[in-house]
Amino acid sequence: MHSSKYKANLLAGILSAIFSMVMIDSFAQSELTTSQDQGSNVTSLTASLGDPLFVEQGRITGQRVLAVSPQPQLEISFVANTSITNRTGFVVNAINIGTIISTLDDDGTFGGKGQGLLRTKGGDFASCTSQSVGKLASDGNIIVHGLTLWSTSRSETSELAFVNGVLGLFEFKIDREGNLSVREWQMGK
Repeated sequence: MHSSKYKANLLAGILSAIFSMVMIDSFAQSELTTSQDQGSNVTSLTASLGDPLFVEQGRITGQRVLAVSPQPQLEISFVANTSITNRTGFVVNAINIGTIISTLDDDGTFGGKGQGLLRTKGGDFASCTSQSVGKLASDGNIIVHGLTLWSTSRSETSELAFVNGVLGLFEFKIDREGNLSVREWQMGK
């Protein structure tokens, strides 16, 4: 098994590569279609990824300031109802609880590192670590994109065995009232 530091560095590297490719691609395509979604432009990029593996609706449950200098740093906790569609089309319902540490940059963007735990009604668990980048939209909503690495130590017969080793690309939105919605697509396994 690889160390947590290795996984974090790998996720950061992959996120940087994907973010760079997306930015280059969006500038190169002059006819990129857009639609309005919660006051922000959402490109056809997410539509090209197909149906999401995870869809979540939840709420921010706590926030705390960890540092104000040299850069502001916040800890954000959340809980969300999650629907996970496995490879056979079967939907698993779960609760996702997580914590994200976000560091605000001078340009108004922020980077985050997170961890979370999924729990099904049947008692199965899966954990994740994530790396993300985000920004505050003009309407006051927060939009975050990132990568998640999922793991589970349960047997191959558990409800969540199919997420073990999955690398996910996610879009995380938080409105001004602290409501959140997440869509996550499987990038590999």
